[in-house]
Amino acid sequence: MNYYISFVDSFSRYTWILLLKSKSDAKNAVIHFIRQAENLTNQKLKTIQTDGGSEFKTLKEFFSEKGINHRITCPHTSEQNGIVERKHRHIVDTGLTLLAHASMPLKFWPDAFTTAVFLINRMPTKVLRNKTPLEILFNSKPDYSFLKTFGCLCYPCTRPYNQHKLSFRSLPCTFLGYATSQKLSLIHISEPTRLRCI
Repeated sequence: MNYYISFVDSFSRYTWILLLKSKSDAKNAVIHFIRQAENLTNQKLKTIQTDGGSEFKTLKEFFSEKGINHRITCPHTSEQNGIVERKHRHIVDTGLTLLAHASMPLKFWPDAFTTAVFLINRMPTKVLRNKTPLEILFNSKPDYSFLKTFGCLCYPCTRPYNQHKLSFRSLPCTFLGYATSQKLSLIHISEPTRLRCI
């Protein structure tokens, strides 16, 4: 992955992140996000605000069909999109901190950034009167009992995937994040792209 696109709910500050191979994938990512967000919240998206990037211009017809008001910030005025700009910096700073603490190379930035967003959504903030974005949007207090240190050694159960009954039931792996589903759970081996063996 070479890019990411983030979406921030202006009311709850809850953040979603989608990884992209190229900027041209932004159109499909936005469409996917809108469908996912509407299904998760049972609410229709009314307004979306973006910068004037060319990747968003191709969405004009889609927004019109869905009845979504598309607001575009003025050129060279990033302060008009301040919430997203600050969130972008928060994601980058947190993601790079996770990589540095785990002594991992920069090529693992997609895992670090998605983990950063997962954690940020569960951190209390003064903006929300010391509540978490997860709590505000989904009316559910976060569970911290399963959190692990990014980059730590872990041993996932590989028995269901073994070819031979005498194969090891686990392999040493590096913990790179959490499942992205709303059900809060540790990484599942069914998502092998999220685990890297040492």
